[in-house]
Amino acid sequence: MYRKRGFTLIELLVVIAIIALLIGLLLPALAKARRTAASLKDAAYLKEIHQSMLIYANDHGDVMPLPGLINRQPDLFLGENRAGIGPEDEPKNTSRHLYSAMIAQNYFNTDIVIGPTEVNPQIEQYKTYNYSAYDPGADIYWDGDTPTGSGGPESGFLANIGNNGTSHTSYYHLALVGLRKKLMWRNTADNTDALLASRAPYEGSDETTDDYKLSQTLLLHGTKKAWVGNVAYGDNHAEVSESFYPSLVAYEEQGGRLEKDNIFAHEFTDVDDTGYGSGDAFLCMTQRNYLGQAVSAYREALLQ
Repeated sequence: MYRKRGFTLIELLVVIAIIALLIGLLLPALAKARRTAASLKDAAYLKEIHQSMLIYANDHGDVMPLPGLINRQPDLFLGENRAGIGPEDEPKNTSRHLYSAMIAQNYFNTDIVIGPTEVNPQIEQYKTYNYSAYDPGADIYWDGDTPTGSGGPESGFLANIGNNGTSHTSYYHLALVGLRKKLMWRNTADNTDALLASRAPYEGSDETTDDYKLSQTLLLHGTKKAWVGNVAYGDNHAEVSESFYPSLVAYEEQGGRLEKDNIFAHEFTDVDDTGYGSGDAFLCMTQRNYLGQAVSAYREALLQ
């Protein structure tokens, strides 16, 4: 008579072992696929931010957004603040003001400025952005904006990473000072002008330093050992870079010879009494911004 026969214990253990082996083989591939997808999404975010800034520039004399021109100093003759007139308020050209001014006018949302690969717990989406704060008649142009000279405390959208604070953005942008701002922060920038990027170790630190080895930015797109990031250029393309010296970025003349540019390091003089200097590409996140002061004072404002 025919009898039904089930699995023996040994056969069941063999099946379990085979399944465990397959999972062990597939998990690294799946993890890599997830990282790749997140990195591609990160590049898409950078392109979307830049594209929004290009749209802004098309309506503002080809110049991408400058918070100091959005909320200007009082007009010299009127002695009061009026939208669109008055000298540029340079100290407002900071990371939090830049992104917040664009969000306030609905060029992009608060989620776009948080990288999909972000690992730093200090960086979180600002989900309670107060869009109704935008009121040019009251000289307020973004959530947390304060009228010129008011000396009000920081509030609203923040970019305080590195100071044991909170940041509502992941992304570096071109330092909005000097000749780089004049020539590159425009819709005429080209495919060699690095304008936005993933965060990187402090000032593009050398691989042998603790600033590099201990930086959380090594985990954004790469491994614990080496930095990898996305860089967006003036022609609105973004690409992965495994170096602080991307191949597309041009050599610069320095001291009578050509030097390859570290896009995260302030290598060449670009802040002086006139506000003009070299064309050094310098991507960073800034909390303070004062044109004309010593470069060392400006460097203290950079955030890792």
